[in-house]
Amino acid sequence: MGNLERRNGTKSACAVCGLSDERTLSYTRLESGERITVCGSHKIAHRRADRLARTTDELRTMLTERRAS
Repeated sequence: MGNLERRNGTKSACAVCGLSDERTLSYTRLESGERITVCGSHKIAHRRADRLARTTDELRTMLTERRAS
């Protein structure tokens, strides 16, 4: 999926959950410095994580909600 910016530079959707309401979107940075579009909740979760994600897939894995069934 990678960075979900449109060509005109506007944000399009959270790379983790797919939320596309631009009023809630922001950015986080991967370990490499790459900017990734995320919603505010996932930006906070990534900032609070023990470490920065290396890839977008790793970011999704780290931040995807997991509830015990």
